[in-house]
Amino acid sequence: MTTLRITLLFACSLVFLSSCKEQDPKDSRYAQKQFFLGNDYFEKYMESLQKIERLQIENVLTEQEIATTLQQQPDEQALLDVRLKNQRIQKNQETIREEMEMSGRFLNAALEELKKSLVADASYAATHFLLGLIYLKKATSELDISTRMQCMTGDGLTEHRDTANSLLTQARRHFIKAASDRQVASKCHNNVAAIDLHFGNHEDAVTAAKLALADLVYQEGHVARSNMGWAYFHMKKYDQALSQLTQALLMESKFCVARYRLGRVYQEQDRTEEAIAEFEKTLRQGHPCNSIQEVHLYLGLAYVKLGRTQEAAGAFENCLRVAANSCVAVECRQYLKMLQSEESEASAN
Repeated sequence: MTTLRITLLFACSLVFLSSCKEQDPKDSRYAQKQFFLGNDYFEKYMESLQKIERLQIENVLTEQEIATTLQQQPDEQALLDVRLKNQRIQKNQETIREEMEMSGRFLNAALEELKKSLVADASYAATHFLLGLIYLKKATSELDISTRMQCMTGDGLTEHRDTANSLLTQARRHFIKAASDRQVASKCHNNVAAIDLHFGNHEDAVTAAKLALADLVYQEGHVARSNMGWAYFHMKKYDQALSQLTQALLMESKFCVARYRLGRVYQEQDRTEEAIAEFEKTLRQGHPCNSIQEVHLYLGLAYVKLGRTQEAAGAFENCLRVAANSCVAVECRQYLKMLQSEESEASAN
């Protein structure tokens, strides 16, 4: 799971502000009005996305039930049940398409109202914060299309990445402007840290995360420490990464993103059994933690290192079930084929 996806899942929450930097009261009142209109549309957009996610999860679970039934030599009643389940999946897919269309309309309407807000008051922090969230979400969607829904290459990948990077640059600019308001400053700095991680600006990410933690009552401090730890990981400062990720889990023991990252640190330190323990704990937490596809990949690699090939194959197969067409799935499929090839050769000998 990318840092940006994590940010959207765990670090983005709206804060309603009643006032911003003083200027023409009439303009400020209009800016506030347009902000609330934009926020209403954004909430409808998020509700649509949540509905889509629920239906997608339901379809995945139903497909698993169908596969299990068909493997058990089903009788006539069981086959009828399978047909009914397939009809439900089809109906859900139609609803998903409708919701995706509606969500796009809500998002465009939100942007239109928020732009009006900034025309009235260019310094209105609440509007900048919400625009940052919107552009962050749009960027994440672009990256999902090119790397999670399918693994693009060539010009297609370049186009989506360029679009995502442009959106992230806009999001970062809005978060920086919104950070002038103390009510949302820590949230803004944390989101900036996530964006800097995406761009590989790891030292800047550490700086932004520290700014987020400057507010001692910041409720998402575990996310900021996780981002800081992940930056240190990429800087190969593993002891510092370990310290920050451990602190993140002390603050929020169920924050599985930090636990997965902790496993990655252990893996780089050749503490393979400890890495496996963290990956397994992550998966046991269920959704959405078991949908972090990279956990399955690196768990499989850790099993391979210890010679536990059957468990490794199971991890790679689970990886494919999360998102079969993603770039991570491409890696899992390659490793699974290698294991199967080695097993065939061993049987032949």
